[in-house]
Amino acid sequence: MSLFRSAGLRFARPSIQFTCARTFVTSPRLNSDSPVLSRLRSDLKTAMRSKDTPRLNVLRALLAEITNASKTNKPIESDVLLYGLLNKQIAGSEKSVEEFQKAKRDDLVQKEQGQIEVMKGYQEEIPQLSQEEMDRVIQEVVNKAKSDPTAFNRGAVMKAIFAEVAGKVHDSKYISEKVKELTS
Repeated sequence: MSLFRSAGLRFARPSIQFTCARTFVTSPRLNSDSPVLSRLRSDLKTAMRSKDTPRLNVLRALLAEITNASKTNKPIESDVLLYGLLNKQIAGSEKSVEEFQKAKRDDLVQKEQGQIEVMKGYQEEIPQLSQEEMDRVIQEVVNKAKSDPTAFNRGAVMKAIFAEVAGKVHDSKYISEKVKELTS
């Protein structure tokens, strides 16, 4: 009988239970400081309502790429990174257009060209550095570097320029050609 009493007392004690719940977010966090990136989801809904198929397909593909990138070490969190993604997608679509033209699939060519136009529309909304602004930055950095001839080399100049234009959409090829021209 004493066995049952001790067992009963043990179960009669109040116990505290902790319930843990894990939550996962499957969609990436879109920054509010990047206007184009934060507007993509609302544009997707608008395209669904208006049954705009080319825009809908482009937005779904872009959001899928953004979600996939958010699971890597280089998530797309700004319009500058979105610009790079759009460049990549446009290049892929242009390559597809060439292949479809070789195969004489005009219907697919028109579809891809419509998607390219949608992507270029988003790309144009992202502010870029003009050539004048890039020239000004390049000239400032080159003049600074030339003032100290012992530490003057093209690699250091390029590093300083890219540090200046970081966070802004710029044409890296143009910058490197201009630096090569000024430092030769």
